[in-house]
Amino acid sequence: MSSRCCKNRPDDFCYICRHFTVKRFKRNITDFVKNAYFAYFKVRLGDQDKPWTPHVICKICEEALRHWFEGTRKAPPFGIPMVWREPKNQIDDCYFCLCDIKGHNTKSLKYINDPNLSSEIRPVPHDADIPVPVPHKVLQPIESESSTDLEIYIFEPSTSGTREPQPFSQVELNDLVTDLGLPKDLSEVLGSRLKEKKLLAPVTTFYWYRNREAEFVNYFAAAGSLVNCQNVSDLVIHLGAPEYNPAEWTLFIDSSNAGLCYSSSFSLPAHGLPLPKA
Repeated sequence: MSSRCCKNRPDDFCYICRHFTVKRFKRNITDFVKNAYFAYFKVRLGDQDKPWTPHVICKICEEALRHWFEGTRKAPPFGIPMVWREPKNQIDDCYFCLCDIKGHNTKSLKYINDPNLSSEIRPVPHDADIPVPVPHKVLQPIESESSTDLEIYIFEPSTSGTREPQPFSQVELNDLVTDLGLPKDLSEVLGSRLKEKKLLAPVTTFYWYRNREAEFVNYFAAAGSLVNCQNVSDLVIHLGAPEYNPAEWTLFIDSSNAGLCYSSSFSLPAHGLPLPKA
């Protein structure tokens, strides 16, 4: 959908918080903004090549990210930002067309009609399940364009003859959480948001994500900062393999810098077997 068809320009709105932004409060999306956004929300600031998403942010969001990183003031009030998706039409599915900003200025922003559409996910405030992240001393640059994008939070309806949403089954939701690499708290948030949008099948649950490691705990043992697998064969079978063939498996664990074998390496082989030469 071309942005030229919209009643309002997408760049009159903030990419992060969605609110209408007057010209003097607009800020460009710089490398700092991209890296701080990734560090805070754990997702990449994407879709900047699309005409149906804002390409600017507001002064408030920029300063909130900067103050959070510097530790000088309060962080952004939400843990999941606005998620933009290409509208199906301009009649009842376009945020920019349905948001009436005519005649408003900075003093009347709170009176602007703010549509709540099924095609977008609004910012989610911080709570016990979505705490404010602790800033790093140095912002890590985003490694590549393959980093997690926000659009993966949105269910894409089937295009094969029907426009009805296809709810996630339990297997599909589990695969999505795995593909996104979400921690336990954000896995529950994703499940909750999909349920609100009626995108989960009736038998699909997500509350158990907070204890999802329980079934694997008995296979591991901890000694100080080192964790090792005590029963590799049963673990591999538990994960779904028909049998355990030592020649086909090499497992690794993360190593603490306090470990005896620490030598600037980020991983230490916990279980390995000689592999045949190629």
